Amino acid sequence: MKKIFLFAIISVLAGACSTPKELSNASSDGMFEDFPVPFEADDPSLLNLAVAVTDSYFVIGARGGFLPNTYYTVLTELTNPSSDDYQKRKPEVLYVAIQKEAEDDPGKKIWALHSDSSKACITDSTGAFIAMTGDGFSGERPPNSLETIRNRDFPHAEIKPLSPFNLIAKDLAMARRRFNDFPDSDWIVLILEDGNNKRILRELLPLMRAINIIGFKHIQVGRNLGNLDTARSVIGTFRLYDFEPKQLQQIYDELYRPLNLKMPRQVPSKD
Repeated sequence: MKKIFLFAIISVLAGACSTPKELSNASSDGMFEDFPVPFEADDPSLLNLAVAVTDSYFVIGARGGFLPNTYYTVLTELTNPSSDDYQKRKPEVLYVAIQKEAEDDPGKKIWALHSDSSKACITDSTGAFIAMTGDGFSGERPPNSLETIRNRDFPHAEIKPLSPFNLIAKDLAMARRRFNDFPDSDWIVLILEDGNNKRILRELLPLMRAINIIGFKHIQVGRNLGNLDTARSVIGTFRLYDFEPKQLQQIYDELYRPLNLKMPRQVPSKD
């Protein structure tokens, strides 16, 4: 049922077609960059690619369908109180992918091999991450079999929890390659649940960075309103935002500015 509703959200994001008066002043502060688009809002052949962010999983939607949910849990890294910079350091928040067999399954953490130099996930000959669910009730311990692979084939690798951002980026990269002939294949919408605050936006920066790294030129942010009738703030020609100007500024400061990006605002093609 959730996925049906998320698709309704994505459809609105793809079909929105008016510009809000309340954002007319916000467009002058340098947050936005105009892009002409070579497609029509009602084109049924659009890819309409989006990533919906919920409090327990991410899900990629495109062309009316969905990939399987990418479940995650959030961990806070403990800071050593004896370290010299203890007072200055903020605990690092880690998003960890988990494997679930059913919706009510608490799931187990997924562990993966990471390069000790670049910290990137190591893949096998097929391009799949070398990753396994952990041992113990919640998978809190790296599995012995993964340690065996590390010791045998990648002695300098590190075993760390797998980030859901890595999984999402990998699936999105595959989608771009498969649908690169679609007119909107360089556009993606990141749909946030209602109530995202500054802390959550900062935590989602790695997801935004991953989307940017794999080549999407135009990344837009919308909000899961819970009620489509309350969708009021539409910016651009085809995509939906639903944030007050102050919230848009916060999103820009936390997600776009650190990556030297601007919010894309679609304008009709002159053709």
